[in-house]
Amino acid sequence: MGVMEEILKKANELGLMIKGTDLAVRLEELSSKLNADNEAKTLLDGYIKLMQEFEEKESQGKPIEVNEKKQIQEMSEKVSQNQLIKEFIATQSYFVEMMMAIQSAITEPKGEPIKESKIITPGAAGKIITGV
Repeated sequence: MGVMEEILKKANELGLMIKGTDLAVRLEELSSKLNADNEAKTLLDGYIKLMQEFEEKESQGKPIEVNEKKQIQEMSEKVSQNQLIKEFIATQSYFVEMMMAIQSAITEPKGEPIKESKIITPGAAGKIITGV
């Protein structure tokens, strides 16, 4: 097995470990419940769209009108009163934090680098010797 195959095998194992966490399982359950609840899904989708529009205006330096601020506040209150949405957002937030920590561990691992595959070692004159 080559180095790339080994890395991909380990990445798949990591993916399966992540998928098996209580957090990932709960997020999947909540996502299914949310998708089955039209009222909650419509509310959350509307909230996300409104927040994206707000952030886009803000990033372009455009003013946010008083009625827009009021609309955002009202929508935020509705979202915060919906228990399913609140739990989904909180769980999703914890999941994102976990994924960021995993990404950090991948890009900035601690310890000594693991050189080429333990099965394949460089030989004299650049030849590769297998089975060592």
